Amino acid sequence: MKVEVGLELDARPLPADIDSLLTPRIATVCGVPEEDILSYAIRKRSLDARRKPLVKILYQITAELRDGVVPRHPVTPAGEPSPEWHVPENRNHLRNPLVVGSGPAGLFAALVLAEAGADPIVIDCGRDVIRRKQDIDRFFQTRELNPHSNLLFGEGGAGTWSDGKLYTRVRDERMRCVMNAFVEAGAPGEILYHSHPHIGSDRLPEIIAAIRNRIIGLGGHFLWDTEVVGVKGDAGSFRQLVLSTGEPLDGPAAIIACGHSARELILSLSKAVETSLKGFQLGCRVEHPQSFINKTQYGTEIPSPALGAAEYLFSSRGNGSIQGATTFCMCPGGEIIPAACRHRTLSTNGMSRSARDGEFANSAVISTIPPETFSSAEEAFSFLNMLEEKVFQAGGGDYTAPAQTIRDFLLHRSGSLPRNSSYRLGLKPERLDLLVPEPIRSALDQALKHFDKLAPGFLRSGTLIGMETKVSSPVRFLRNPETLESSMRHLYIGGEGGGMAGGIVSAALDGVKLAEALLKQKG
Repeated sequence: MKVEVGLELDARPLPADIDSLLTPRIATVCGVPEEDILSYAIRKRSLDARRKPLVKILYQITAELRDGVVPRHPVTPAGEPSPEWHVPENRNHLRNPLVVGSGPAGLFAALVLAEAGADPIVIDCGRDVIRRKQDIDRFFQTRELNPHSNLLFGEGGAGTWSDGKLYTRVRDERMRCVMNAFVEAGAPGEILYHSHPHIGSDRLPEIIAAIRNRIIGLGGHFLWDTEVVGVKGDAGSFRQLVLSTGEPLDGPAAIIACGHSARELILSLSKAVETSLKGFQLGCRVEHPQSFINKTQYGTEIPSPALGAAEYLFSSRGNGSIQGATTFCMCPGGEIIPAACRHRTLSTNGMSRSARDGEFANSAVISTIPPETFSSAEEAFSFLNMLEEKVFQAGGGDYTAPAQTIRDFLLHRSGSLPRNSSYRLGLKPERLDLLVPEPIRSALDQALKHFDKLAPGFLRSGTLIGMETKVSSPVRFLRNPETLESSMRHLYIGGEGGGMAGGIVSAALDGVKLAEALLKQKG
């Protein structure tokens, strides 16, 4: 007999592995001996911190009771499980479709195609995670950037070294497929039920490599250090990719999931297929001591092992002519990193390891540049390139990050910085309030003051570090609503670079959908 059980537990006395120790509590709720609980599966785990320092862990659980057992307390019989999504049949015997990019969208598109027996070919300008990590380590040691293998480009995409947050508001039947694939590749099973799951930048590389090895084992191929610069079609249908060497690469179809930092390729594609301009986000990274965030969110600087480092999600509404702003990609116990893929440019991002045990917390604080601001994709990307060049120069021209305390940002003044920071390449005091363009600067000004009301001390203890310019793309590629093709037949463009996603899971879901659409095509 399977029943649904809800638990509310005071987190303060609980150990870190409480999820595996729930049998006695389930037995108490059901009113049966422990030995009558054969197994249980957590369906959802979330937190209630409204009465901090009393923070509750809320569980929704399906428990299996021994046959014939009659619970003494009222219980709800378990419902039927939701139907699972399955890889569609390769009915046209598609072979060797091309997938550009090995980020979440490209990797999961390739996985679905490989599972259908299509033997995809994945092309990436970067390198596999082992060589990519070597290039990243070399960059931190020498400050010499490899423009094709860095914290943005290479196997796994930008998400590989940015915490591995798997939270999305998207609700899709393919979600379970994506999460199960991560678990099968070595991710912890808790990502299936945590309300804000994450993997960690220390675990993600080996998990991404395991997914790649599964694709290869199913017949897929990977071409590293291979840059795609354009596409060619014939009579309105895709014919081949154009490589930076000038060589063509033919294929029956292509899925392009290049990520939104591949600006040159996006511009090239925008000349071949239909696009529209869209709003995109800009802002700054903000850093606080993690102990401050713990105190704000949990009521204590040292949280229960069952909780781990606290996180937050703040937003402010617009006020008159001033736009709203929100926090984004919050990294508890993490570090701020230089997200650069072009020489002499700098953008910041955040990452954290699976333990999230670092001294600092960081998040982006962002607002939106409206689509009507620019007349073309070229103009929008030129604007972003210019900003990143200015940030690089403001830091001193060696990937040191310009920084300013929140208080000085709001008072429009120069000032000193905290002695310590998670940013490994160093900080330089600089007037970010003069670098951040309008309408973003006014939106941040208003939002930061509002956040201080939500978390008193947010202003006093926070530092703004660099600018976050690689949040989303100003370009969206138009797609046929039924076939998901671009305006060129057999060419599919998606993920963050296609303007269709905003994070690891939403990008992976879009990759799955594109592969599914391709497999269902009639030719």
